[in-house]
Amino acid sequence: MRTTVARLTAALAAAALASACLILPDAGGPGGWRTIPGRDEPAGEGTGTWSGTEFRQTLSLRSGGSLSLENDYGDVEIIGWDRETVDIVARAAAEGGAAPRRDLPDIEVRETDKGFLVRTRTFEGPGAPPGVDFRVRVPESVVLTGIRISQGSLTVADVFGRLEASVDQGDLKVENFSGAVDATVGTGAADVEVLDLHEEDAIAVTCRRGDIVLRLEPGVGAIVEADAPRGRVRSEFPLGVALPAPAVKGWIGQGGPDILLRAPNGRIDIVKIKGPGGATARARGN
Repeated sequence: MRTTVARLTAALAAAALASACLILPDAGGPGGWRTIPGRDEPAGEGTGTWSGTEFRQTLSLRSGGSLSLENDYGDVEIIGWDRETVDIVARAAAEGGAAPRRDLPDIEVRETDKGFLVRTRTFEGPGAPPGVDFRVRVPESVVLTGIRISQGSLTVADVFGRLEASVDQGDLKVENFSGAVDATVGTGAADVEVLDLHEEDAIAVTCRRGDIVLRLEPGVGAIVEADAPRGRVRSEFPLGVALPAPAVKGWIGQGGPDILLRAPNGRIDIVKIKGPGGATARARGN
């Protein structure tokens, strides 16, 4: 009898756990993760909501936290603001995008050790995967790591911290950013603005089939290595070598962080930012 009651109690506890949609940390991952409640879970703080072709979710994230985002088809825009929250808006891509419209973007949000992972779920149906466009607001101080887009453009603006991103087919645009950059573009162009460059702010940008524009403030110092074997490298900063040239190794000012630029099938331009520094550089401080 005691065994029967114990089994019944265990079964009821398991059912309650399942109904609460609690997912325990994955033992295989560092620190684990849990899925944030979404469409099929009870409403509550942080719960995502769907309305027509739009998904929305707002979550708490301290300054300096991390965000990762993976999207197969569609544009991604990540913009900083003065709140310690992440605001996620995902919409079905407009007609003429990567794929026909779909009424409901299929979005997954996971909590990680230091922040969140946002991604479109793997598409396993017939035909081309549906396109989803993201607009994400993040704290001004943030680590953007594992930003991966298969087909679509990426825009990052008004933040400082770190950016690690890859875009297979599409353009990369970075504005009013301060911090380290490690970015790769397959087919597309990269236009990257970096303010308030520090010694630890290494910059590495590769465009396999496209041009690179790197925008830096006047008076900056850096060690530059730039290769454009089928194009040319130009710079508005003196680098101590004759320009334009297919490959350059030189110094800007008194030197500083490493800048590595690769454009095997494009051009590279290093230009001076016109006008005063942006809000990000002032917010970052020293």
